[in-house]
Amino acid sequence: MNLGYERVMENAPTTSGDSQVFAQLRKLGLRPTSARVCVLQVLNEHVHESLPAERIFLLLIEIGISVSLGTIYRVLNELEQRGMVHKEWYALDPAGKSRYVLASAVVAPIACQLLCPSCGRSHSVTDKLFLEALQRQARAGGSDQGLASAVISIPCNQCASAAPTPAAQTPGTAPA
Repeated sequence: MNLGYERVMENAPTTSGDSQVFAQLRKLGLRPTSARVCVLQVLNEHVHESLPAERIFLLLIEIGISVSLGTIYRVLNELEQRGMVHKEWYALDPAGKSRYVLASAVVAPIACQLLCPSCGRSHSVTDKLFLEALQRQARAGGSDQGLASAVISIPCNQCASAAPTPAAQTPGTAPA
């Protein structure tokens, strides 16, 4: 049983962010229905956490909003298709369920560089999928704030080829 838009708006706290949510939905060609607004509010409250649809369903029930699980999945798929929500899967999740997070929480700009420890040469990483994976790993590792920057230490080709290889050394001699 749906409680209707008015009942949802009574239970949901109204903030200046609500008008932004309404404007975003309208800009994407979606009406701000009670289901869409409620799902977005739950995701906003858990901005640095990816949630399965079942958890969103339970959180809505806890605050007194009755909506079907099927409706939540439909809303999440609509929001994902429009780019407001990202769907994630975790390889270690035994159930293999999809998890959802607001797109703005995922695409926060992060800086990642490959840095040669010998010569100091650096290269900025721009691969979106790699950066998103780093962001997920940071959250999975307990960093609620996600990842702001990362430096990966790796020798460049010039420094790697100039360094003597262990096979080239004679036994019993120390490296130079």
